[in-house]
Amino acid sequence: MKFSLARPVLALATMATLASCGGGGKATFPINVTVSGLQPTYEGLVLSTNGQDLVVHPPATAGQDVVLTFPNPLEYGQTYEVTPKGAIISSSHTYSGGAQPVHQNCGPVTFPAYGTAGQLAKIDIRYACSINAYPLTGVVHGLTGTGLTLSSGSNSGFVGVNPALDANQAPTGADVTLTMNPITFGQNYGVGVVTQPTGQTCTVTGGANGNGSGTMDQNAETAGGVNNIVVTCVKSS
Repeated sequence: MKFSLARPVLALATMATLASCGGGGKATFPINVTVSGLQPTYEGLVLSTNGQDLVVHPPATAGQDVVLTFPNPLEYGQTYEVTPKGAIISSSHTYSGGAQPVHQNCGPVTFPAYGTAGQLAKIDIRYACSINAYPLTGVVHGLTGTGLTLSSGSNSGFVGVNPALDANQAPTGADVTLTMNPITFGQNYGVGVVTQPTGQTCTVTGGANGNGSGTMDQNAETAGGVNNIVVTCVKSS
């Protein structure tokens, strides 16, 4: 005797439908949203779907989730796609732009942020937010030795820089582009020499404070990062 799962599944779906609509009429499904990682005071996130906007205010305490529900539920069979208001949606359902909170970017995680009402008993959307990070870049002058290692702060790791080479693999001392690890908004940076190159001594200038240090603040964010770090290397005395 063959056993089929079709009838139990159909029965469960019917029960869910009846439960969602109170036992009669067309089923409706609230769109529940949980947002994690939103920083206190970082306002601006607006989620949108099916002509509805949901303003997501940040929590009072860092680390708290924000749990909200869109104003109007969906009827059975309606499609939805929860995105930051005005976001650009690609065919792979990734989101960019839109009404994001200041200094942060939020995107869907775990449960897909799109689907059809009635696919599951509940519509639960989860968004996660991260603080924006910006480039910390510049130039290295006069590097001919090997082994130069720089750091931009205690939490940003180390970056090694090699000299420019000619066709015979000999150091030329030509300028080398410097790319440090990105710095998140509000974080301090301080580019310093961890290991001097062989036979040379390097010093750091630039940044907001003139000595390779500063804060990734509003001015830096508006400029798209910090790009004026200068490392100057000369022959050791």
